Amino acid sequence: MVMNPFTLNEEAAREWLSELVVAHELADLDDPIENRGRRIGPQVHLAWRPRKPGQEDTVSCLIERAHDQKDVLSHSEHATTAIEFIDDGNDWCYRFLLHVGAPVAVTLAGPAMEVGQLGDDAVCGVDAALGILREAQQSANSLLGQLNAFVTAMTPDT
Repeated sequence: MVMNPFTLNEEAAREWLSELVVAHELADLDDPIENRGRRIGPQVHLAWRPRKPGQEDTVSCLIERAHDQKDVLSHSEHATTAIEFIDDGNDWCYRFLLHVGAPVAVTLAGPAMEVGQLGDDAVCGVDAALGILREAQQSANSLLGQLNAFVTAMTPDT
């Protein structure tokens, strides 16, 4: 079973993220933004910097909610990507995960990276969020490629 690669529609992502920024700038939000009764995303604002301490939950929410948005971060029916933050006793690290739910549940992890390498350098707000989504997509596709190669290598010739 070969899974389709993850795709990021940057135009749809930028529109969604811009809506989040506007909503955040117009209100003092303590909870995720509500839109017609459904949660649409993390608290991203104009000056948001994902590398700053304490932004781990917002980054995780960004990736999780991007899967829920129509045409933002598309994925195979049985696979999603996520991010995991690791306190290594020095500086925090992160790694992307690929969760496959079927035909057998498995999670693959990418290499750990320093949080200082997360996303694009010297950007904030929507551009910072887009950089993270690009990185999530690339990492997920890399892990998916490794999984597909493994499955192909382990499948007996018939």
